[in-house]
Amino acid sequence: MKTVLLKSVQLYDPDPKGICDLFLCGGRVAAVGRGLVPNLPGVAVLDGSGLTAFPGLVDQHVHFTGGGGECGFRSRVPELSLTDFTTAGVTTAVGLLGTDSATRSPKALLAKTKALNEEGLTAYCLTGAYDIPSPTVTGSLKDDVTYLSEVLGVKVALSDHRGGHPTLEQFIHMACQVRLAALTAGKPGVVHIHMGSGKRGLGLVYDLLEATDLPIWHFRPTHMSRWQSEAAAFARKGGMVDFTANADPEKCALPVLRTMEEAPLERITISSDAGGSMPRWSEDHCTMLGMGVGKMDNLLPTIRCLVREHRVPPERAIRLLTQNVADGLCLSRKGRLTVGADADVLLVDRDWNIHTVLAGGEIMVSDGQVVKQPYIS
Repeated sequence: MKTVLLKSVQLYDPDPKGICDLFLCGGRVAAVGRGLVPNLPGVAVLDGSGLTAFPGLVDQHVHFTGGGGECGFRSRVPELSLTDFTTAGVTTAVGLLGTDSATRSPKALLAKTKALNEEGLTAYCLTGAYDIPSPTVTGSLKDDVTYLSEVLGVKVALSDHRGGHPTLEQFIHMACQVRLAALTAGKPGVVHIHMGSGKRGLGLVYDLLEATDLPIWHFRPTHMSRWQSEAAAFARKGGMVDFTANADPEKCALPVLRTMEEAPLERITISSDAGGSMPRWSEDHCTMLGMGVGKMDNLLPTIRCLVREHRVPPERAIRLLTQNVADGLCLSRKGRLTVGADADVLLVDRDWNIHTVLAGGEIMVSDGQVVKQPYIS
């Protein structure tokens, strides 16, 4: 269904616009206003009375092909399905690899990215993993970013006992390759950094910035709840910082709140780490004490917690998972519901439960029920 009129929704685009109608046509937002009556045949009219509409969530840290494998082969997390995204309100996502680039590969990740696009989502991915040198599709980090339209940058792990521990020279070379490729291909050139809890923190990033003229904007440290004291300072310098949603919304909301008080809002984002393994280690990193799995359905409860428990204005909380992420990835038609934007819409009820999800104007979830099933289910 590509031509839809949403009537009488409380609209955040993500700025508050009051009660509005949204007309979606050809996969884009065609009109926003009151009393819209499109003179076209076959328009599906959905009554949005009592519902709040804002852009579909943009999740920039997702293990499309599953993560883990840190507790034997039985612990490999299964790959994600279309409905893992849509039932969480996510309409745009970026896939990546983690510790396991032996049984998971950049080629498999790229294939899954293409599959999700075919199913109606907007999906991108990152090359690289924890390993150094970075595993790639083409054999070249620069060529992956230059020639593969889905690839927006590279993933690397720092300050983690499982990581590849790049030297400063290796890290500089990696970042330069991404920047050059991004300039050629017109991409953001993201250096997406898994931040462990190791000794150096963001030290290697600051060493690179001191040694080169590379813009701090390229570097995107995530899991920054572990580094609250550094998050705001990094954002104030012009970087972007990302926090990971948790099954307990407060564990993400509180560090985000502290950072919002000290740093520009537009440089703060939230992601899910969905499909990724979340091991708990002994202090000496020798024994795994347990393992969880990241979930996309942690995202909306985090926003709800910020709004309801901490009185953050909805437009500020919503930006953390919509416009801020989209702007950081240079996706100008994502993360907003203005005329010309992609018709990715999330409708929630008064309790912030998901009611309807549209991706590219296609209804994926309606009245809380899945409408579009995965191709293979």
